[in-house]
Amino acid sequence: MMKLKKLESSDLFLTVRLPRGVSPAVAASLKSGIEEAISLLGADFDASVLSRADDLAKLIAKLTKPDAGLIQERILRRKTMQAVFEEGEWLTSEDINRLQALPPRSKSLPANDWKRRCRVFAVFYDGKNYFARYQFDDAYQPLPIIKDILREIGEVADPWETAAWFHYPSGWLGDLVDGTKAIAPKDALHRRDEVLMAARRMHGIYEA
Repeated sequence: MMKLKKLESSDLFLTVRLPRGVSPAVAASLKSGIEEAISLLGADFDASVLSRADDLAKLIAKLTKPDAGLIQERILRRKTMQAVFEEGEWLTSEDINRLQALPPRSKSLPANDWKRRCRVFAVFYDGKNYFARYQFDDAYQPLPIIKDILREIGEVADPWETAAWFHYPSGWLGDLVDGTKAIAPKDALHRRDEVLMAARRMHGIYEA
């Protein structure tokens, strides 16, 4: 939720509800631009339509320029993507199709259908969707626990948040030998109750 002060007014505020999952860095970069838009729309109504349109066009162009905070957030996200991808085993939908006992004719199946039904998740990396290998059993069928975990995590704006949660050690999952050492959810999929409890506590935050 973002509250914007109306320009050149005493104490009026406008509350703007942003879409779920919008990065705080994006919200910060929009604030000044939205305030300027309100000022333009509420200013001289006798001004020509073309003049006001030009002003708004300039504003829109300005809004498309990311600020330093947004750029830094995207750099961190890219580092996380690279780390998670390079340290894991990932399969394309074509790979999964080829590994089926009776492969469907469409190379995108069955992986895309499993993804649509939230039985597995995928991430988009360098132009392709990839599926983490740990989501599948030896016959390359989805592990039932993955669907349960995804239901507990709920809807996320960025699938890389889900991938990072699976990949990085969770403070809610301790090593069975060394209880002080946290382990990654992807390595605890056989511990159903514990990993589901950890999924309920996902904060949607990831770091490289």
